[in-house]
Amino acid sequence: MTEMIRIRFSEIERAVPDKPGIYEIYTVDGLALKVGIGKDLRKRLIQHRKSRQNRLVLKIGGDWDNPSDVTSKQSILAKHLYFSSPVEGYDLKTETGRQAFLEECCYVLFRVTSTREEARAIERQREADGGFSYVGRAGKHRE
Repeated sequence: MTEMIRIRFSEIERAVPDKPGIYEIYTVDGLALKVGIGKDLRKRLIQHRKSRQNRLVLKIGGDWDNPSDVTSKQSILAKHLYFSSPVEGYDLKTETGRQAFLEECCYVLFRVTSTREEARAIERQREADGGFSYVGRAGKHRE
């Protein structure tokens, strides 16, 4: 098994291949935020970095303060961050705030796998091991 490679979000295009694999997102303080997979790692991580506000959608009759009323069409991490505790200096309810937080306060570990299924098996094990703040759908947040 190959080792994980550590990068900043600004290094995605240069460092991440368009191959299947697994990624983990951490804060620079070591807090594990998210583990995920992608059939195209580069594309998936770019989606997280861009985390567009207009890709968060409110259900009809829903409330922006209720996580179950909001869905994400692009990055579940964007939804998780939208509902997370405030971070001093970063408005995580905005695209600009989330993007700045990801670039300035986070890093990515990634590993290419031979298939998406291999990545999924690793992801399930990493989630079962615990420690990641955001698992599954937004609203499921571990303290």
